[in-house]
Amino acid sequence: MNVIATKALAQDLPSISFGAITTVGCSVANQPTGSVRRTLPITLDNISASEGQRQRCILRAQTFIPSGFFVKDIQILYKGSATVSSMSKGASLSRTYSFSGGALGQAISPIKTTKFTSSGSNGFAKQDGIAVLSTSCGGQGLLGINIIAQSSLGSSIDLSKIVIFSGKLSRC
Repeated sequence: MNVIATKALAQDLPSISFGAITTVGCSVANQPTGSVRRTLPITLDNISASEGQRQRCILRAQTFIPSGFFVKDIQILYKGSATVSSMSKGASLSRTYSFSGGALGQAISPIKTTKFTSSGSNGFAKQDGIAVLSTSCGGQGLLGINIIAQSSLGSSIDLSKIVIFSGKLSRC
């Protein structure tokens, strides 16, 4: 995925820029400061669930879409680790996305769930591609991400980082 982001930057193509992040149920260690970015890495302080726990995190990221363009898709990468004992039912990471305003449209995505059921401890990297249907061009909006980390007895899941990549833009 880094190749795509690097390629877009090299060609100086228009892209989404990101601003401030608000959260509920979790905290972000690295709020963007000053200028907006094309790729938004988010380090999470405390999203984890173990031994039957469940944790919900709601993130809202400001987006800025160049005038004359709308968003076709956005890529979001999740990094963390899961530990599952042989007698456990496992752990899961569920995500839903919402878009509002600023050439993002008014859409809510279906739930995407990754289940971790194998024995042992493993790091993971899971990437979601989100298709966006928009009825407007350019402007400021919000990308909403609702995350649920859930574990059963004998398992744990820790989400440490999220990276949001600028989506593909099309002319209006």
